[in-house]
Amino acid sequence: MHVKPHLIRFLPVLAFALGGLVSAVGAVEKDTPVRHQLEVETGAGKVKVRLMIENRGDTPIWVPREVAAGDELTGRRFEVLDAQGKPVDYTGMIVKRGALTASDYQEVKPHSMHMNTIDITPTYAFRKGKNSYEIRYDGPWLADIGQLDAVRSSPAAPVKFSFTGR
Repeated sequence: MHVKPHLIRFLPVLAFALGGLVSAVGAVEKDTPVRHQLEVETGAGKVKVRLMIENRGDTPIWVPREVAAGDELTGRRFEVLDAQGKPVDYTGMIVKRGALTASDYQEVKPHSMHMNTIDITPTYAFRKGKNSYEIRYDGPWLADIGQLDAVRSSPAAPVKFSFTGR
């Protein structure tokens, strides 16, 4: 294989730039002690979302109890989009309430993982027939339960799924 001489001059620059990009991505992941992950299971006419919360840090974190331990939603906690990227309407219960208190959070111990599965079928307006969707989650969490106004976020990677609504 013959490489043109002018391309050889740019290879070290390209390698350096790509190395910096990989290092930056690694640094971002390393600096974030919390990781959220979504999985979606469709079947038997239901859309079930499994939320996994991983605390890779050395201190406890706190996550909203509703998604960490609940079995139904009281507001739009996930962003569900149709195949065209338009939000799917939230049709579930909405509870009007004040700001979250310490009792609205669940502790996730250091170096541990927590999972919960929620059936979101009755809370979002899934269309009849087979359709494609994407779900997203912002991943809010607290580093200190004493500072309720210092919410951080570690968004989960979006997940695409298809569902046949009835």
